[in-house]
Amino acid sequence: MEARPNEIDSEILKGTVLDISGFDSTLDFRSFEDRCIRTYEPIYATCKIPAEQIDEIHNLEGHGFRFVEFQMQLRGTVAKEDTPVDSDHSYVTVQSEQDIAVVLDIASSIFEHDRYSRDPFFKQYADRNIAGERYRRYVRKSVEADDEFVYKLVNNKSGEIVGFGTHRVVTPDQALLLLGGVRNEYKSSGLGVINDRLGMNELRRKGVKWFYTHVSASNYPIINLEVRGMGFRLVRAFVVLRKTY
Repeated sequence: MEARPNEIDSEILKGTVLDISGFDSTLDFRSFEDRCIRTYEPIYATCKIPAEQIDEIHNLEGHGFRFVEFQMQLRGTVAKEDTPVDSDHSYVTVQSEQDIAVVLDIASSIFEHDRYSRDPFFKQYADRNIAGERYRRYVRKSVEADDEFVYKLVNNKSGEIVGFGTHRVVTPDQALLLLGGVRNEYKSSGLGVINDRLGMNELRRKGVKWFYTHVSASNYPIINLEVRGMGFRLVRAFVVLRKTY
């Protein structure tokens, strides 16, 4: 088992947030947790376990962890040719600080199905948009990382940035889709499909052949879009649990 401080989440909450990986119920978790508390003095810890490992999930619950999210890992393949998109929109790399600021504002306002938006623990931060701050930081990280990329979806007629997408190139032919979406006022307008398809075309031009992403199972519109509409397939499911200190 391993525990690592999550730098971004810790800075936002102004206290150590630990990500626990490799949970093994045959090991002495109580001693492991005590060492983590002495070393890091955490205020919040998370652990993600494959959904089929019910014994492990129950074991963590016995140590005071609680369910906060059911997460799906989806996989998709990139078409050998561009998918035709009948649209007056362009999908281009974000470069200027002005454009970055717009994308950050979109990212901070469009997500509502994630565990940070739904976890009752964060009600104590009612004067702050914790989930929004978190997504701003993760998009900013993508701007600064050499292996991550940020794109804007632009209305060619008005010049308005109406959406965005981020991804990480993991290997020359594999990518991880990170964050993306369109402005709230354009949801259910078809722009989400356009954003995704233009993003797939961009991956193809980079030589990417397949990709994966993670989606909260409570985000029904996105699951329907990506599984039914875009042809993604479910490869794994996870239960995310957390404990507060």
